[in-house]
Amino acid sequence: NEPLWWQGPTYVRAQRIAQSVPARAWQRLSAGAGAKGERLYDWALIELCRLQTSAEERRFGHYLLVRRSLDEKREHAYYLVYAPRSQASKQALVKVAGRRWQIETSFEAAKGECGLDQYEVRRWQGWYRHITLALLAHAVLVTLSARSKKNA
Repeated sequence: NEPLWWQGPTYVRAQRIAQSVPARAWQRLSAGAGAKGERLYDWALIELCRLQTSAEERRFGHYLLVRRSLDEKREHAYYLVYAPRSQASKQALVKVAGRRWQIETSFEAAKGECGLDQYEVRRWQGWYRHITLALLAHAVLVTLSARSKKNA
């Protein structure tokens, strides 16, 4: 059930694209600091074929960012990227991919501190209001905590 990526006239599995990457294309980079230090992985960036007709569309590119673990399993994770070509460096995209852990940590904190996951609603509008208020409360708590640390 691995996703298929459009490349040229056919669909190709992300794993197959990653296997075809030459060894020199892999670069060891940190996805940011984690609880146990730097999160180091091998990364490869592959530009995917896409038909862009206008000048505005050609300013952006589609890429496959592949993260490979350093253990003996060498497991892969795949990120489909749509970004301005001028800003699509491997280092910049790895930094963005590394933010995922910070976002997950923030959502876990919001669940524990503000009841982000404690809703029993039957309609989208009620759910939307609950999520919005819980995230706003979490933002206020984070801001107050940061200010108290700054003043201490």
